[in-house]
Amino acid sequence: MDHSKTKILYVPLDDRDCNYNFPYFLCQMTDDCEILRPPYEWMGKLKEPADCGRIWEWLFENVKDCQYCILSVDTLVYGNIVNSRTHHLSEEECSRRLEGFRKLKTINPEVHIHAFNLVARVAAYNSSQEDPDYWENYGEDIWKYTWLLDKERQIGVSPEEKKEIETLKDTIPQDYLTDFLERRKVDRFVNLQSVKLTRDGVFDILTVPKDDTAEYGYAAMDQAVLAGKIREERLYDRVFVYPGADEVGSVLFARVFNEVHHYVPAVYVRYSSINGPAVCPRYEDRPLGESIKWQITSAGGIITETPTDSDCMLAVNCSGTRQYESADQLNRPVSYKNNTNSEELLRYISYYREKYDKAIGVSDVSTSNGCDNEFMDNACLHGTFDKIDAVGGWNTAENTNGVVIAQMMIAAYYDRFRGCGRQMEASDTFFARSLVADWLSQANVAREFYEDYAPAHGIDPYRLHDCMDEVTGFYEKRIDELLGEKLHHSIKGRKVVLDRVRFNWDGAFYFAADCSLK
Repeated sequence: MDHSKTKILYVPLDDRDCNYNFPYFLCQMTDDCEILRPPYEWMGKLKEPADCGRIWEWLFENVKDCQYCILSVDTLVYGNIVNSRTHHLSEEECSRRLEGFRKLKTINPEVHIHAFNLVARVAAYNSSQEDPDYWENYGEDIWKYTWLLDKERQIGVSPEEKKEIETLKDTIPQDYLTDFLERRKVDRFVNLQSVKLTRDGVFDILTVPKDDTAEYGYAAMDQAVLAGKIREERLYDRVFVYPGADEVGSVLFARVFNEVHHYVPAVYVRYSSINGPAVCPRYEDRPLGESIKWQITSAGGIITETPTDSDCMLAVNCSGTRQYESADQLNRPVSYKNNTNSEELLRYISYYREKYDKAIGVSDVSTSNGCDNEFMDNACLHGTFDKIDAVGGWNTAENTNGVVIAQMMIAAYYDRFRGCGRQMEASDTFFARSLVADWLSQANVAREFYEDYAPAHGIDPYRLHDCMDEVTGFYEKRIDELLGEKLHHSIKGRKVVLDRVRFNWDGAFYFAADCSLK
């Protein structure tokens, strides 16, 4: 441990790269911060929970030498994000684990704890991959049932919807519904106890990401209860509730970094569509522009209306109608093109770079689960990747926005890493990884794999274990071909080398790439 650096204890949401590695990679872009993580083998995997006992003991042992903690309540109470949806813990057992946070403050009263605790999602489809086994057959029914119940509570339902509520209630086995509702009750208890820990000064700030959320349903009902508690305790400035999940570790690292340096980056946000900020992305419950404000606020920055007052710019490629899945982007109607102008955004990026020479992050959220190919191809024509400092376009809009904002803010503090060779290397390597993972893989190779290769070879995309070498070989070959075709194997004058392709949780959806620059 380097005693000249600010030490940050970090407990991730789970073992996937986006949670376990991304904040660590961001830390490598700094010169005076150090992240300490639990050993990877303690983190569990998918429905196998983390070894909470060992991680708590590790925290108690290390907190005395650290200034900050970024801690996942879900991991330290349930075992990880998936186990928040599948556990069978009682309120009493959860209370005992929550007491660990108070013990941390007893051991080191000066430590700053930035905690995050998700509002658990209710998946709107039939799959038990990340949910209880009965979600395989009744997941969509349970989601629709709870969605309609909440709609009825908030604004009322039509006679047809009232009848559907009764039909769904009769369709869903009572044991499954009871299991789901009992777990939601415990999860809500943990959410409320986390607010109390903030009230009592144990947590400096509590961040509550809403995972795959919607306007109605149990997540919305949980948020309503949380809002009442936040109002009761007058914690508006210390409990942040907004859409997201897998980006939160990166955002909170940026927040701690900014706090350590007494830095409040002013972010100028520019959109490709005038309608874009008002569009509600898939899997989220509010307009894109509102969520971006929350991400910037949560990371410790502010938004400025003019580029002249800015420290950096977030350039957002977005839809002016609705967000599409990346796999469906070829089927977008003409109205999509008519309501956005990414050409102007790319030209403005060049202008901002030339005129202000400040850090730029590009968040491509016109599609979910992968980049917009037309936008990225056009960015290549404009030489955009040589002019910007962060880029992304993966999973949900807020997953993308949060990570891009975090890297952009660090780049802004270090003046785009001029004179910081080691840190620039770390940033550019992460940048290359983003292009490979979010664009080349998710928007291209993944679609080929799901639509053509997997069906032709009888492969279950969520169970790759027995054919891991074959699938890895397919991805590596296609990515390398696209690296040559799209990027000529280089960015920013450096050769991009694809070192390794990995799949967290043995599923193609959980793709990860290791890259280096030569």
